[in-house]
Amino acid sequence: MFCICCQKNNVTPSNYLGTTQSEEEKLWQNEGSRTIDNEMVNNGIIQIIEAGYGSIHDGDQFIIAICDQCIKDNLEDATLLYFGNYMLGDLHGDIEKSKKLFRRRNNLDDLT
Repeated sequence: MFCICCQKNNVTPSNYLGTTQSEEEKLWQNEGSRTIDNEMVNNGIIQIIEAGYGSIHDGDQFIIAICDQCIKDNLEDATLLYFGNYMLGDLHGDIEKSKKLFRRRNNLDDLT
């Protein structure tokens, strides 16, 4: 799948355990609790995001991908914000670091 940042086709669902589903089948898989959200992915993240109230896309769901390199780059300038690690918590203080970068970027934007 194409990364939403660099536009390269380098994020792919894994074919672990010898599964034979195509990439397209995995992206739109919706069998009970099985969706792309809980599939293994190579070289980045693929997730279904939902537009909330207030968006012109209210209620719509989209499949997006972002590659590992773009995650790294966009975390550094607060274009992407770190929310935590659902398995381990915030072991390294990355949430506070992200908040600090967010405040700095917002303050710089307000100055210009």
